[in-house]
Amino acid sequence: EYVRQRVLSVAKQQGFANNPTITYEPGSKTGDGYIGLIVRARLIETEPTERSPLSIICKFPPEDRQKREQFNAMALFEREHFIYQRVLPAFEELQREYNLNGEDDRYFGNYPKCYHTYCDTERGEAVLILEDLTDPGRPALTMLNQYVRVDYDHVRVLMLALGRLNACSFALKQHRPKLFAELQRLNDLLSIVLDTEQMAPLTPRHCMLAASAFHPRQLPPDHHAELLNLAMDMWRRTGIHIDGKRAEPYAALNHGDCWTNNVMFEYDAHGHVKDICLLDWQMARYSSPVLDYVLFIYLCGERELRRDKLESLVQTFYDSFSSTLRHLGGDPERALPRDELNNQMRQFGRLALVMGT
Repeated sequence: EYVRQRVLSVAKQQGFANNPTITYEPGSKTGDGYIGLIVRARLIETEPTERSPLSIICKFPPEDRQKREQFNAMALFEREHFIYQRVLPAFEELQREYNLNGEDDRYFGNYPKCYHTYCDTERGEAVLILEDLTDPGRPALTMLNQYVRVDYDHVRVLMLALGRLNACSFALKQHRPKLFAELQRLNDLLSIVLDTEQMAPLTPRHCMLAASAFHPRQLPPDHHAELLNLAMDMWRRTGIHIDGKRAEPYAALNHGDCWTNNVMFEYDAHGHVKDICLLDWQMARYSSPVLDYVLFIYLCGERELRRDKLESLVQTFYDSFSSTLRHLGGDPERALPRDELNNQMRQFGRLALVMGT
């Protein structure tokens, strides 16, 4: 009921009459969104009017308390609520102050429009009402097949967007220090979710498989044992390892769950990829700026990206970061020196191995 009331609120906000016709249907494939429910709502004006129908996506936690607690659903919805209510609007406001808009290549707007967000953890209620990215009335976006490796052209567009995201994060640090201080408290939720009662049993099996890829004689004795022992404490150690404090003073906002199923691409008339939209900010965290692209390149990208194109892609990220941050009044070389990305890669890149396991 609380979701329906908020859909009606959005309808009123968007200029619909008091009683529009609202139809609901599943907003994702079966098996997606196990931490929450995703429903597509279509608003149609009841009375004859020129007002076009509006399709929106409603994302909310399970009604069953036990299911919410199984995957820490309320913590995840609280995190995404904070991102859409506080952080992304602050990015937008900062960019407007410096005359950056969607017509400029330096502008960061690579996320769905949010019509409404609400979260009450004590009541176990939360809802995000977002634009429907599959609506025929907007530029078409495509989600790639998660089982097909992503090529250079697509990853390059992602790197441009991540560069702009990090630029906005560093600009927030400079211009909105109080809000940035709140952002600094965003711990890693992914390692917490993967260490729950439901997910943790998978870890030992996966570590055993990883260890079996090496013959004990190929590794120093303690290394093979370490691979097996890691299973017992992997996610707790991972959360500690990627804590934002360890990346200071260069830590920034991460999307936190950057992989094929959480991005959609836009193409031009010739079929060339031109833009990207970052979905699902529930795992957003404060950590090293390299983590998002390290995970995507190593877990989702073609092998050649790691072997031959990594330096080019990282430079694309840094050029995008520098261009946007400079326009927002920052000094990119001082805020995040280019060489520091290599240092952070060496320090935090092992997360890709953990996630690959």
